Amino acid sequence: MHDFLHYQNVPLGILIVAVASLLFATGATIQHLVAGEVTDPDAENKSMNLKQLWRLVTTPKWLLGLGIITVGAVSHIIALMMAPVTVVQPVGILAVPWSVLMAAKIHGHKVTKIMWGAVLLTIVGIVGFTLISSTNAAKDTRVEPPQVLLGCIVVYAIGAFFGLLGWRGRNGMLRSLFWATGGSFFYGLSSALIKSTSVMMRTPDFHTSTMFWVIVPFLIGSYLFGGAMIQQGYATGPAETVVASMTTTDPIVGVSFGLIILGEGVLLSGLDAVGMVISGAVAIWGVVLLSRYHPDAVARRQAASPETTAT
Repeated sequence: MHDFLHYQNVPLGILIVAVASLLFATGATIQHLVAGEVTDPDAENKSMNLKQLWRLVTTPKWLLGLGIITVGAVSHIIALMMAPVTVVQPVGILAVPWSVLMAAKIHGHKVTKIMWGAVLLTIVGIVGFTLISSTNAAKDTRVEPPQVLLGCIVVYAIGAFFGLLGWRGRNGMLRSLFWATGGSFFYGLSSALIKSTSVMMRTPDFHTSTMFWVIVPFLIGSYLFGGAMIQQGYATGPAETVVASMTTTDPIVGVSFGLIILGEGVLLSGLDAVGMVISGAVAIWGVVLLSRYHPDAVARRQAASPETTAT
């Protein structure tokens, strides 16, 4: 186990996370279908209460989706141990086209040029973000307890803020996007914390470190809070929008945490940072467009204003 923690193979790590993205898209699509069965399709506000959440997580089909996602998550963790978080995380964006194709096949709707354009924007933005971060990322990850703890608190606060917007909002598609974004902040943090704990576990006496046992609850909480918020996203909007938000926000958060908190960004110049910000903004804009022009969103606008023809 100790030798494996030191094993580094960037190309293999990228290949593994690419396969994990397909598994993730498959599991997410299955879970979205089950969430649609649990919620009232005619309800104005379709956030799930605790009873509905319990019914959701005890449904065999949902558990099948969870199993597929778990295999993908384990593969993702293995990839994170083989390569820097700044390289591995953004490759998960491949889950977006997978989920778009799966949803179109299942629901029989046409994937419009605007939707493909949105997906392309998201991919181009994340690829640009990845190229800049991976090219300039430091090979060594540094775990400094005060910075890691502060980073966890900041990400938790931002995730909770988006969760509040998702819970209190009125527009279903925006609420789904807010839920997914909040959950993605937690998932992005979990990836960075996995990298942090894997680095700490390379030392023989890691289990005696107070910081290790502080990080572990944050890591578990990230998965729990993130998972619950993502399921709310599935209940209020299409799987493609949720997956797009996750595979955009998750790597941006994970990579930013790695660059800023874990010291992987010590080689970045100011110009590199500007390029990453622009690339991230392009990716996020792609997600916003996908949520706006998705057939579900267009249908909702037409239902609200029958006289208005959607663009």
